[in-house]
Amino acid sequence: MRIGPKTLLRLLPPALALAGLCAACLWETARIQARAQGYGGKAVVINEICAHNLSGLQDGDGVCKDWIELYNPGGEPVDLSGWSLSDDKDDPGHWVFPAGTVLQDYLVLFADGSDRQDAAGWHHTSFALRTRGETLYLYDAAGALVDKLKYPEQDFDITYGRAFGSGEDTGTFATATPGAANPADFLQQEREAPLGTAEFSLPAGFYGDTIELTLQADDPEALIFYTTDGSDPAENGTLYTGSLRIKSRAGEANEYVSLANRFADGPSEFIKNYAYRYAPDPVDKATTVTVRLYKDGCWSDEAAAATYWVGVQPHTLPVVSITADAADLFGPAGIYVPGATYYTMLQRGNVSYQANFFSGEDIDAWVQLPGQGGMTALQADVSVGGQASRRDRQMKNLSVDPKGGSADEVFSLKGPGNGSWDYFYVDGFWNNYLYDKGVGAQRYEPVVLYLQDEYWGIYCLRDRKNEEFLARRYGVEADSVTICATVHPDEAYSTAVLYKELEALPDGAEGWAWLNETFDIGSFIDFVIPQMYSSNWDGLRIISNIFIWKAEEGDSAYADGRWRFLLNDMDQTMVYEFMDPIDDLLGTEDTDGNLQKLLFQKLWGYEEFRTRFAEKFRAELATTYAPETILPAFAAWCERLKPEMERNFARQTVELTPLAPLADRLAGQTSVAHRMTMEQWEADYQTLCQFFEVRADYLLGFLADNLQQAGDTPENEREAQP
Repeated sequence: MRIGPKTLLRLLPPALALAGLCAACLWETARIQARAQGYGGKAVVINEICAHNLSGLQDGDGVCKDWIELYNPGGEPVDLSGWSLSDDKDDPGHWVFPAGTVLQDYLVLFADGSDRQDAAGWHHTSFALRTRGETLYLYDAAGALVDKLKYPEQDFDITYGRAFGSGEDTGTFATATPGAANPADFLQQEREAPLGTAEFSLPAGFYGDTIELTLQADDPEALIFYTTDGSDPAENGTLYTGSLRIKSRAGEANEYVSLANRFADGPSEFIKNYAYRYAPDPVDKATTVTVRLYKDGCWSDEAAAATYWVGVQPHTLPVVSITADAADLFGPAGIYVPGATYYTMLQRGNVSYQANFFSGEDIDAWVQLPGQGGMTALQADVSVGGQASRRDRQMKNLSVDPKGGSADEVFSLKGPGNGSWDYFYVDGFWNNYLYDKGVGAQRYEPVVLYLQDEYWGIYCLRDRKNEEFLARRYGVEADSVTICATVHPDEAYSTAVLYKELEALPDGAEGWAWLNETFDIGSFIDFVIPQMYSSNWDGLRIISNIFIWKAEEGDSAYADGRWRFLLNDMDQTMVYEFMDPIDDLLGTEDTDGNLQKLLFQKLWGYEEFRTRFAEKFRAELATTYAPETILPAFAAWCERLKPEMERNFARQTVELTPLAPLADRLAGQTSVAHRMTMEQWEADYQTLCQFFEVRADYLLGFLADNLQQAGDTPENEREAQP
């Protein structure tokens, strides 16, 4: 049949429409096949999960819950009635989809263990997702496994799933996409720019009443996590959702400052720990807020911290705050306590030094220091230092090494004079007084220490005795400095080696030349005189209490390669104004490995040294140590400390517990409580002033006596002894 033009025109539009429809159907079929092809022909896949949802998708109750997303790669609706999801392969029917559940493209389920449908129509499974990671299984109505997804440990608000178009490639996404196509690429863990940190609405410091603190991130899209227990927010932080209310902690029981952290030398000393209650009254407390930012699976490199004292009387001394994870300080493996290993060994009769505070281990901590315009916060490595104080005392020395800083930024916090109230005010005084006189000493800054947000008492902040300190003090090159210690990795630089060389030293001109070539004799005299004056038996008679150094390069006269002396501990001082220190050093033939004693004896054998020493000693007694000079300086030092003493004494109070009588009976000893008072403080002050009044006259007499015995001073020139 022939079709005319008019007929053709009439039939063409429907034909074209039919052809277009067929083409569209073929295209959609091809698109569906192509879309499903990347998923291995699976009808449904577990596409994306969020196992730690803190600020993302909300359920019908407005609460962020963990969720699971299913995806239909084929495009045809899938009836999920009777299908099941499980996180246990031995329990395939753990949660069954309600009848009538149809999957079009995407279906999101909340996985919180509530097994319900909320007001907004969201389904909630009967199991919750595990943050540490697990495997999810999807079964059809016949119980056949359709798909499974294994995910690793998850972080906050990060999702894990299949890259779009791929059923095999799984990983972590930078952006959560519940109910929509997944990204084609996974999260890149390396951040192009740092997240920065958060700003505090209020500076660290003292406040009279409750405060409202707000936090703001440098990156507005970042989440803020915070802690108030000193730990790192990346470990167990709380998501910041609104202002923090910080109130007074007055009256709270002590958590750390009252812990017994002394080393017991045996079972009897260990039993006596039950007889004592340390710092029985609540001490002042602060609240430290530590924050860190989180975004796209990454934590900020920087953190920030600020300490707030609410309802605490401000201190007259600068305040230092140190916070860390409490377990790192006071837990079974904490650096500030004897520790679990020590107590276990002690029960088995081992009394060797197994305590944690002998480990020398560093912990991560936040340190806040007084600075210009307020407190300065820094991250640092902190360790326990000291010798006898580390073992015997509650208030231990701390070493602080700021992270990312140079070696000249390290410093120490020294407890109150070997840890006891008897001597705590003299060590700082001596070092500052002599530092200003040009003697080899360290400058001390008295501060108040808060450790783990509890008042710890008066400490002294000082430079660490290291190469950088010596370079600053003496104008030498730090790299050319050698420090000689009692124990040194290089045996050539141990005091024991120098001691042996001194023992073998010949008399006469050869020995004198060696002494002058090896030691700066003037430095040794400057080291000996203050220790003799102060009656510091700890500095002259203890083998390990010595610090000597030398430098080979620099722009000063100190870079001549000779050993020089730096004052170490000056806390065991000013107790015997009538003691003759020269006779004490010379009167014992056996020097017991004590380098400073043997060196003084060797030098005393030369008239040149005795003359030089005597001239310097007399000049110092007439100036530096004259009562009219040293008494006002000591009075000013004590006045600086006095306003803080009552709080300090309360912190160091030791009471007896009801178990004290039993502990004493078992240990065969008597426990003694002590509580220092301001009246005792005043009495001690007067006693020390009396020392300053008479000590110089005594020493002039002792000097004359010993010079006379050496044949240097006629008896009629002997200074009158009081």
